[in-house]
Amino acid sequence: MKTKTTTPTKSKTTTNYVMVTPELQLNNELVVKAYTKIVEVAIELLRKFEMQKYRTYIQIEHTLNPQNVNLIKEFVCHFYNITLSNAKDGRSFIFVEMDQNYINKFGGNLINRLLREAYKVTQSNDNTDGIEYCLKPQFVPTDVQNYFYRMTFNGETDIVSILIADRLEVN
Repeated sequence: MKTKTTTPTKSKTTTNYVMVTPELQLNNELVVKAYTKIVEVAIELLRKFEMQKYRTYIQIEHTLNPQNVNLIKEFVCHFYNITLSNAKDGRSFIFVEMDQNYINKFGGNLINRLLREAYKVTQSNDNTDGIEYCLKPQFVPTDVQNYFYRMTFNGETDIVSILIADRLEVN
């Protein structure tokens, strides 16, 4: 009796390229502008906190990491993680994750205000699809806090910046 043995073959890794059309490029530029505006709003919301630790945030420039192919930018603080990334089809997306502990501690007002502004900057006002597709809020609260602490513990690098929002002066 002969037994046939097969040796596992290595799967070939392939690189998929996406044809970036002028429309896709313009669309992605609009998504980047929306991401930038959402991050500006997020920072403005942090300025209201008296304690410096709650005004601390991290910005990550993933494009400076040659091993990273999908993530573009990331904003992380105690309360939420806002990520700009590219899908396999070349379209850009904005993901917003919320921290469960801080929602419980401070209530939902902070995240509600952020999401309200996020929807405002991504909505289509001319009855076209526009970039409404790009906003992906994760409605299941996650543990953003551990990621935030891990990133701050690792410290600043070429791609990671740790910043503190200026305190909003109340008259």
